Amino acid sequence: MKVCILAVLTLIGAGSALAQRPLKQEGRPGNATALFCAYGSVGFIPVPRPAGFESEFAVAVVEIRSPVAIAKVPISDFELFDRQGKATPLKRVTDADVFEAEPFTRARAGNLGSVAYYLNPGPGSGTHAWDGTLPAGTIRLRIRVALQGVPNLPDRFRIQVGTYVIEGRVDASWPT
Repeated sequence: MKVCILAVLTLIGAGSALAQRPLKQEGRPGNATALFCAYGSVGFIPVPRPAGFESEFAVAVVEIRSPVAIAKVPISDFELFDRQGKATPLKRVTDADVFEAEPFTRARAGNLGSVAYYLNPGPGSGTHAWDGTLPAGTIRLRIRVALQGVPNLPDRFRIQVGTYVIEGRVDASWPT
């Protein structure tokens, strides 16, 4: 009987301690997942290059599971890393789209490769501009960035969306 009462008191104490802890929105496993990343350049670079002309870009598709809705979430960091760990950082975020939100209903055609699926959604795909809000639940975002320079054969990336730090592999590069 004493063991049973002690177990119940321990569970009640643990529950109240958990209830008092604030929710953390960190990039812990299970909260955010990298789905896809590709990089490449524009096909035509004018000579002479105009001031501020951007030619190197990357796209990442990530899935974020948030326990609560959060407004005004910044995309504050993005880097591509080569095998030696050298980073090519972002110059700026060019745009961010809601690739898909719950309930997930977007079907992928059997003959559609991952590059076409993630980079070129067709009409009626439901992809639309992201307003900076993470809903309570799961959302998939496609984030495009301009890079500060030419990446050296990157094999992984890291992006920060709010307090979620998401890392994953680079899946492809597009031809110029």
